[in-house]
Amino acid sequence: MGLTQLLVPFLATWLAIHVFLFLLQRFLNRPKLPTGPGSGQEYELLPTTVSSGQGQSISGSGSGQGSGLGSKASASASSSGLLVQPFHVRFSTTSLNSFFFRLGSAPRLARFWRIWYGLGVGFGLLAMVLGVALLGYAAVSLVSLAISDLLSLWPSSDPSAGTGVEEGIASTLNRLRKRELAAEAAPQTWPTTEQVYENKDDMVFVPVIPGVTLPLSHLPYYLIALLVSAIIHEAGHAIAAAREKTQVLSSGIFLYILYPGAFVDISPRALAAMSPLQQLKVICAGVWHNAVLFILAWAFLASGALQLAFRIVGWRYMTDGLSVVDVAPSSPLFGYLKAGHIVTKLNDMSLQGDPLFTWNRLLLDSTSEGAIEEASQQPGFCIPNNLLYVKPADCCLFTANETFGRSDDLSLSCFTPFENPWKAPIAVGNRVEERVSAPEGQCLTSVDILASPNPQRCSTAKDQSCDSGSTCLRPFHAFTTAAMTRLHYASPSWTSTPPGQENNDDGTVQQVVLYQGDPKDIWEAVQVTSVGTRWSFLPLWLPNAILLTVRYTMSFSLALSMLNIVPARHLDGHHALKAAAAFVYMVRQSYRSTQSLSESLLENIADHGGSTAVGLGLSTTAFPKAGSRAVKGIVVGTTVLLGFVMVGSMLQMIVTLIRQ
Repeated sequence: MGLTQLLVPFLATWLAIHVFLFLLQRFLNRPKLPTGPGSGQEYELLPTTVSSGQGQSISGSGSGQGSGLGSKASASASSSGLLVQPFHVRFSTTSLNSFFFRLGSAPRLARFWRIWYGLGVGFGLLAMVLGVALLGYAAVSLVSLAISDLLSLWPSSDPSAGTGVEEGIASTLNRLRKRELAAEAAPQTWPTTEQVYENKDDMVFVPVIPGVTLPLSHLPYYLIALLVSAIIHEAGHAIAAAREKTQVLSSGIFLYILYPGAFVDISPRALAAMSPLQQLKVICAGVWHNAVLFILAWAFLASGALQLAFRIVGWRYMTDGLSVVDVAPSSPLFGYLKAGHIVTKLNDMSLQGDPLFTWNRLLLDSTSEGAIEEASQQPGFCIPNNLLYVKPADCCLFTANETFGRSDDLSLSCFTPFENPWKAPIAVGNRVEERVSAPEGQCLTSVDILASPNPQRCSTAKDQSCDSGSTCLRPFHAFTTAAMTRLHYASPSWTSTPPGQENNDDGTVQQVVLYQGDPKDIWEAVQVTSVGTRWSFLPLWLPNAILLTVRYTMSFSLALSMLNIVPARHLDGHHALKAAAAFVYMVRQSYRSTQSLSESLLENIADHGGSTAVGLGLSTTAFPKAGSRAVKGIVVGTTVLLGFVMVGSMLQMIVTLIRQ
C-alpha cells in the first residue's frame, strides 16, 4: 500500500470530524465563536473556564504524560468542554468527579482499596526495576544488531586483496539497487505483518507502523484497545486520588492525530500535601490497573470463556472450512463467493484441522518446493475421447505476455496427458522471454471439467477408474500467475437450496468455482474467518474483531504496566521515583529517632492523611540535595536510554524493511 493510500483515509477521517463539529457549532448557534477549524488557533463548542495557574495532572494521556493534555479547568468551571484544533480534539468533563469520589471514599470499600493500592505500590516499584532492565536489554540488543549489520559490509575474503571494505559496500549497494529494479517490475505492496515479524532480527520493541507492522484492517481495533487501556489507566489514578481525599478537577478523552487517549486532572497542591506513600498509591494506581487488566484479559482468553460466549450467542469455531466474510468487488470471484459461504477445499486439499493455516499456505506459498510437489501428485481428470482434438491447440502456447495461452476463447484451458512428466510453472519475472509449448496439449472447456462437483478422477493414463472411452489428463499452466485453482464451497444451512442441487448430510450445498490466475490474488481479494454462524443475522466479522481488540488490549496494558513506570521524564515513573526516594528518606529520618526499622516503617506506612509533605512539588525543602541530584541523574539517564531504544528500534525496523 502506497503513501497516498495511507494519507487519503487519514485526511478524510479528520475532515469528516471537523465538518461534523463545524455543523454542530452552527446547530448550537454560537456566532461569537470562530466559524470553523483553521480560522484560529483553536475554538470551543462548549464553554470551559481555563485557570491561569500552572498546575498540571500527574497523568494526561493514558501513558503518563502529564503536561499539556490534561484540562486545567477550575472547580467552578462548567461540567463539560470540547476543545478543537487541527488534528486534535479533546473533551473534558467534571461530571465524573462525584463518581470517582463516591467510589474511592465508600466506607464499605475502604479496607479493600487500602490493600488494593498497597499491592499497586509493590507492583509499581517492581515494574520500575523490570522496565529499566528491559530497556537495558533492548539497548544491548540494538547495539549487537548494529554491529552485526556493520560487519556484514565486510565480506569474508582474503585480507591481502585490500578491497574488502569497498567490495562489501559495493555489494550492499548493488543488492539495494537490484531490489529497486525488482520493485519496479513487481506490484507495489507493503510486506505483511507476519513477514515483518519473522524478519525483525530479534528486536525487543517493534515500532507500530500502520500498513507495515500493523495491518490497516486492524487499525480500528488497535485504536479502540489503546483508548480502553488509557481509560483504565486514568481511572486508577482518579479512584486512588479520591481514596486519599484528593480532588479530581476534571477528566476526559482526546484524539491527537491517530493517537486516542484519556486524562485526569488532579490538584497538584493536594497531591503535594500527601505523604510519600500516599503519592505512590496514586501514581502507581494507573500501571497497577493496566497489569490487572492484562491478567483478566489473558484469563478470559486462556480459559475459553470468550469461545463459550460466542457459542452461546450462535457463533462456532470451524475445523472443517472457512467462512467468507467479504470479497473485493474488483475480483472475478465477486458474485460467486458471498458472505456466509463456507470454503471447504482448495483443489484437492481439504481445509481441516487448522483451516486458516492451510488457506494461507496454499495461496501464499504456491511456488514453494513443497507446494509444487503436492501439485505434481494431484490426480488427473477422466476426459471423454470425443472431446479431444476438437479445438485448436493455441491455448497451449504460452509466453510471459500470454500466460493464459494464445487462444482468443478465454473459456479454453490447456490439458496434457497425465503420463507426461510434471513441469513446474515459471515465475513471470524470472524469464520474461520464455516461450512454452505444452506437449500433446489439448484445449478443453475448463469450467465443464474442473468446476464439476463430482468429476471422475484418475492417477495414471490407463487408470481403471476411467472407462474405455476416456483419457486421463490434467490441467497445465506454464506460469505461476495463470494457475487454475478450484475453490469448493458450501452454502450455509440457513440458505435455500438452488434448483437442481442437493444438500449434503449437514444441510449444506457443495459447489465449485474455478479461478485462473495468481493464487495470491485470491488471498488478497477474499476475506475469510474460521468462525461460522447458525443464523444469517449474526455478522461473521464480529468475533474476530472482538478477539483482536482483546489481544491488542492485552498488549497495550502489558506495555503500559511495564514501561510507563520507568523513571523517565513525562512518565509516571518520574514522579514515582521522587516519591519513593522521599519515602526512603523519611523512613531513614524516623529510624534515627526510634532506632527501630520496623517502627519506622509502620510509622510511615500508616495512613496519616495530611501528614507532613515530602512530595513531588515540595521535596526540595526537606529532601537532601545529594538525593535530589541522584534522582535527577537516574531520570536523565533513563530518559536517554528510552530515547535511544525508541530511535534505534525505528532505525532497525527500516533496515529490516530494506532487506526484504
